[in-house]
Amino acid sequence: MPKLEKPPLYDTRQLKGIADYQFGKGSGEVLFPENIMIERSRGTKRIKFVYLNNERICSFRVSDGFLILSILGGERLYNSNLGLRVKIIEDVEPFIREGKSVFSKHVLEADEEISSKEEVIIVNHNGDFIGIGTAKLPGKLMLQMNSGVAVDTRKGIGEKN
Repeated sequence: MPKLEKPPLYDTRQLKGIADYQFGKGSGEVLFPENIMIERSRGTKRIKFVYLNNERICSFRVSDGFLILSILGGERLYNSNLGLRVKIIEDVEPFIREGKSVFSKHVLEADEEISSKEEVIIVNHNGDFIGIGTAKLPGKLMLQMNSGVAVDTRKGIGEKN
């Protein structure tokens, strides 16, 4: 079990500020309630992972300091109607749930604000949450392209029962 600690106020404010910038105003409050715990890197002592009830919400992307959502983090944003979304066609849903990439030709809708390398929430044709990933193309271009990867799916929620 990793060594978890309650973050000091400074770290909590920083986490909320990054989330608000990255996912939209109010995201910090949604992702990081009072009872979060953090795990720090052994060497640098920087925040590495953030947990809620011993389940990981997110981690930090070292290259730019942005947050990488877990399924729990994605669900929390989805349930609050925050975060950038990509809606896919019905035929490919089982593959996306398994963690396969979203191709441009399978995108029904994409938020225009999406930039490449941004964390996105993947939803099915009905608007139900099915996964999280990293955009490989801007939102507008996802809809214009007929080939190529639009979203590199990090994690799907698994096959529907």
